[in-house]
Parts: sequence; structure tokens; C-alpha cells
Amino acid sequence: MEPELLLVDDDPSALRVLHGMLRAAGLHGSECSDAHTALERIMANDDILVVLCDLYMPRLDGIQFTQRLGALQLGRPAPRVLLVTARPSLESAIAALRGGACDFLIKPLEEQQLLTAVNKALVQARRELLLHRSRNQDGADVLETTASRRVKYAALEAIEQLRRLRGRYDVHQLDDVAWELLLELLRSERGAHRLSVSGLTLSIPGVSATTSLRRISELTARGYVDRIPDMRDGRREFLALTGKAHELLSDYLENVDRCLTDIQGEMLPPAG
Repeated sequence: MEPELLLVDDDPSALRVLHGMLRAAGLHGSECSDAHTALERIMANDDILVVLCDLYMPRLDGIQFTQRLGALQLGRPAPRVLLVTARPSLESAIAALRGGACDFLIKPLEEQQLLTAVNKALVQARRELLLHRSRNQDGADVLETTASRRVKYAALEAIEQLRRLRGRYDVHQLDDVAWELLLELLRSERGAHRLSVSGLTLSIPGVSATTSLRRISELTARGYVDRIPDMRDGRREFLALTGKAHELLSDYLENVDRCLTDIQGEMLPPAG
């Protein structure tokens, strides 16, 4: 039998880490570096039940991949998708749930968190495949209607819960651009990369460089970000999160993870 898991990420090192964690637990998956190839493999391989896909990839991102996967005429239940990102946001979480993802995992992944999510998705996918093969058309219509209603209500609840979650941090007076800049800096630091002021300024899609630069100055003045001169190039400065920012982001990501785990549990179909 072919592997039931498919790992999709344009970062080879991320694929190695993910594959290693799964292999250590006795789970095996195939790998690919772009979402277009992943769609081709799924169409050609009925054994793929769960896909772990990076959210931010060139050409076709994780949300677009999930939407296209859901539109395929496979003649069987589509594989369950777990989206993985180091840059969680309210907008991406909502888009992921609306697009059909069954879970939203935040890097760096903890081994137990990953294995719990993967095993849960595999159980659900196998159950769906068994039902698909055994039920008659009348029963299928009833089950699909019930599942559709459950997903719709859970998605609406997800939107409200995640909006309330960001509201807990209003005391910090950070708008969406400031949050995205801080989260991008955290992602860079966890990947052992340094971001310059100009690099961070251009890193947030859909936000002008002028707006990003203004927010960086504000974050620096308020003690969330430090500017570090480049010793080899006096014209350039690197950015680093302060302890104050790390404390805020750690608390925020823990709450996001808890919130999304609760939402995903509400979307589970009943056993039996």
C-alpha cells in the first residue's frame, strides 16, 4: 500500500523535519515541493488520505490548494488537509476553515501536537472512505447534508472566536499590520534568519512599504523591536524582537492554538 500521508512544502529542510517526526512515530508519507504536483499525485493515488501542506508557498498557496482539491472530481472523499504556518493570523485561519482545511497547525510544531492532529485526521479520513464505499445514495445525501451544516456552523463560530481572541490584546494597541510584522519577525528568528529593516518592510503582502516602515518605527519606539546595526554595512540595520514582544507572541500563539484545536474538535463528525 502507498503512504496515506502527503507532505507539501517548498522548504526542503521543513520537509525533512516533518518527515522525521512522523517516521519516528511509525507514520510514513511521500513528499513534494509544490501544490500543483500534490494535486496531480492525489488524482493518481487513491491511498492518500491526509495532506500536510504549508500555508505560504509560491504559485499556489495552501488555501488555494485546499480549494482546488475540494473542487476535484475524485469519485471518493477528498483527502483531509492540515495547513501548517509560522505566520498565523485571523484572516488566514478563517480562509483555511472556509477553504476546507480540517486543522491549522502553527510552527514550530510540537511532536505530540503534530501526531495528535495527523492521527485524528487519518481516523476521520478512513471513516469517510469506509462510509463512501458502503452507504447507498440516499444515505449519502443525508450524511452530506448533516456534515455540510456542521461545517457551516463551526466555521461561523470560528470567525467569531478568533476575532474575540485578537481583541484580548487591545491593550497593546497593535493593528493588523503591526501583528503581521511581529509574527514575520518571529518566523524569521525561529528559522535562524535575520531580517533587515528593508526586508521586513517588503514582507507583508498587500501592505505598502511606507505603512510597514511607519509601523516598524512605532514598534521600535514602544519597545517591541530592537534595531541592530550591520557591522559590515553601516547603511543597514537588522531587527530583533525584544523580550516584551516574545512574551506577547508566545501568549498569543498559545491561545490561537487552543482556540483552533477547540474549533477543529467541534467540526468532527460523530463516531459510529
